[in-house]
Amino acid sequence: MIEEKLPTYEQWTKDMSLADQIKFYFDVDIDNYLGDPWEILAECAVDPHWLEEFKVNFKEYLQEREYIR
Repeated sequence: MIEEKLPTYEQWTKDMSLADQIKFYFDVDIDNYLGDPWEILAECAVDPHWLEEFKVNFKEYLQEREYIR
């Protein structure tokens, strides 16, 4: 079964910084990004639950696209 070969969320993200996870999730190429990446960080700064919610959403995103099981 293909799913068994997929890594877990923890395995897939263990060597990724939070910045790399955010870039991957938002598909942000800083060199070509037309928006303001500081808006993402500002949201994090004002919402104490942002990081928790991001991790849940990022995990779901990876599962939906079959990067992880």
